[in-house]
Amino acid sequence: MQHTDLLAGLSMMCVGDLTLIGKSLDKIETGLRESKSIQTELADRVLQLEQKGGEILTGDYIQKSVSLGDQFLKAFDANKELFAKTRSVRLEIKAASDALTTANGRTVVSGGVGGPTGGLLGLQNALSVRPAPGTSAIEYSRFTGTQGAAAIQAAEGAAKAAVRPDFTLITQSAITVAGFSKISRQAMSDSAELKRAVDINLARSVNAALDVALATGGTGFVGGFISLATPNYVTDFNMLVDAISDEVATMQLAGFNPDVVVLHPREWLRACVATSSTNEYLSGSYLGLLPSMLRGLRVVLSANIPIRKALVVDSAHAELMVVDDFSVEVSYVGDDFTNNLCTILGEMRVIPVFRTVGSMRLTSSVGG
Repeated sequence: MQHTDLLAGLSMMCVGDLTLIGKSLDKIETGLRESKSIQTELADRVLQLEQKGGEILTGDYIQKSVSLGDQFLKAFDANKELFAKTRSVRLEIKAASDALTTANGRTVVSGGVGGPTGGLLGLQNALSVRPAPGTSAIEYSRFTGTQGAAAIQAAEGAAKAAVRPDFTLITQSAITVAGFSKISRQAMSDSAELKRAVDINLARSVNAALDVALATGGTGFVGGFISLATPNYVTDFNMLVDAISDEVATMQLAGFNPDVVVLHPREWLRACVATSSTNEYLSGSYLGLLPSMLRGLRVVLSANIPIRKALVVDSAHAELMVVDDFSVEVSYVGDDFTNNLCTILGEMRVIPVFRTVGSMRLTSSVGG
C-alpha cells in the first residue's frame, strides 16, 4: 500500500513538472514570434529609410521648421503638370514670423554642390511683421515731439500749462524687392537642386537687398531707418557697449523701452572679444558660444550698420508690413527654351513703418 501511494505521488509530481515545462515552452514560443514580428517591422522601417535617403540628407527629418525651399518644392510638385503645359507657373510662399525665413538651405547630391548656408542677417529681424495684403500705400501720423510740459498750477484758478504733441502725416508706398536665378530644365526634376536655388540663391539675395533698403534706403524709402534714427555721439564712455547702455537710459527717460540693438557682425565680434588690461576676456568666455543678448537687449546683425556704431531700437514703434508674401514664378525668358534653361523669379512687397521719432538711436562712442 505504501509503495502504491509513493508511486502515485511521484506520478503527480512528474505531471506537474511536465505542465510547468509545457507552459515555459509556450512562453518561449510566444517570445520568438514577437521577436520575429519586431525584426520584420524593423526591416520594413530600414527599407523605408533607404528609399527616402535623399530626403534625410536634405534635412527634412532633421529640421523642425520648413524652409523656403521645402515650401516651394512642395508647391511646384503640385503644379508640375501645369508648368509642362503652359511653360509658366506662379507660386506664393506664405511669410513666416519674420520677413524672410532664417532657416538654412543645405544640399547634398552626388558630386557635391557648394554655397553659403549660414543664417540670414538683416535689419528686418529687429522689426515686428504684420500682413497687409492688397495695400499699395499706408498713411499714418508720425510722432515728432511735444510742445510745452505739464507743471504745478501757480494758484487756484490760474492758467494751466499747455501740452501738445506734434505729428507729421506720412504716406509710405510699398517697396518691391526681387531677384531671379537661372536653372537648367534637367535640374528642375532634381528636388535638391531646385531647393538649393530657392533657399540659397534667391532667399539670400532678396534678404540682403531688403536689408539694404531698410537700413540705408532706396527708391520709395529714401535714407532708410538709419536716416530716421536720432544720431548721438557719447563722450562719457570709451567703449561702444557702454555707449549702448547710455542710449538705453536716454531712451527710457524719453518714455521708450528699447529691446533690440542692431550691430555690424564685425562690431559684435569686437565687443565679444574685448579684453581687460590684463588680457582677460570681458565677456568671461574664451571658447564659449557668442552670446545673443547684450545687457538685456536682443542682438540683431546687419551688414549695413556702420562699423563703430550701433542702432538701439524700441521695436514697438517700427514694423514691417508684408503686402505680398514671398512669391516664386518659374518661366522661360527669351531663348531659354532652346537653351534648356528656366528662370526662377523671387519677389516680395513690403511697407516699412516708423511711427515715433526717438524710438531708434544711432550711437557711437569716443573710443568707437
